[in-house]
Amino acid sequence: MKKIFFPIVISLVSLIFIFSYQTGQLSDEVLTVVFCDVGQGDAIYIRTPGQVDILVDGGRDKKVLDCLSDNMPVWDRDIELMFATHPDADHIAGLVDVLESYSVKSFNTVSAKKDTKIFETLKSTISDKKIPHREISQGDSFSLSDGVVIETKWPPAQRALWPGGPREGFSSQDTNEYSLVQILRFGDFDLLLTGDITYQILDALDFEPESIEVFKLPHHGSKTGVDDSTFEKIKVSLAIISAGKNNSYHHPHPSVLALLKKFGIGYKRTDVHGSIKIVTDGKTTKVIDN
Repeated sequence: MKKIFFPIVISLVSLIFIFSYQTGQLSDEVLTVVFCDVGQGDAIYIRTPGQVDILVDGGRDKKVLDCLSDNMPVWDRDIELMFATHPDADHIAGLVDVLESYSVKSFNTVSAKKDTKIFETLKSTISDKKIPHREISQGDSFSLSDGVVIETKWPPAQRALWPGGPREGFSSQDTNEYSLVQILRFGDFDLLLTGDITYQILDALDFEPESIEVFKLPHHGSKTGVDDSTFEKIKVSLAIISAGKNNSYHHPHPSVLALLKKFGIGYKRTDVHGSIKIVTDGKTTKVIDN
């Protein structure tokens, strides 16, 4: 009996250690934001102090699953909020794999559509799984019981002229210009998420306060995402660039890196640093290296 009992005790202690270790990584007292290394694409995993799991975009393939596996507790298979900033493949393709692997409680995106196979697959997967979904726009916000608030700054709402009829409002042939621009707030911490938005739109938006702790640069550090006016208006502590190593687009653009240097803004790159983890209690913010 003793020979059987001893290994069981060791196994239980090991399990408790593993669970404690993962819980320690994702304390209930802090907000955790992970900019996942998914190559040339975007995927941002967020876990709030109240253990609400949020995913903003999913990259272009299954790499996002590795990021979730590395950062979510092993017993947690629920994602309460999923956002797709716009319908480009390098932002939504990985979401299909997440939808097949996790229980997603809410899907939120913009009104922009795209005539691509992956966009149709995403729509059909959401429909087949009967996941609640909605189009969100400027003014929509998500207020969580743990104090986290997500505000939508762009795009503006489109309204039907009559039920089922054509819509009026903002219109563009470039789906990047429909990208969700959102600010996540927790205490004194502000996170600006921008999809692939252009600087012409970003610079026209109002931000209060204009001091941002972490700013995910638009469009993987493309020169279309920021200009001098961006950083004259928004005071940024840390910029994040999500780009693939040796990507064919040459992101981030040298002019963007020059801008960051000019304004004295520190930055991290997924193509250089891998996945980037930010942890904050709403007052103090830390960057945790891999």
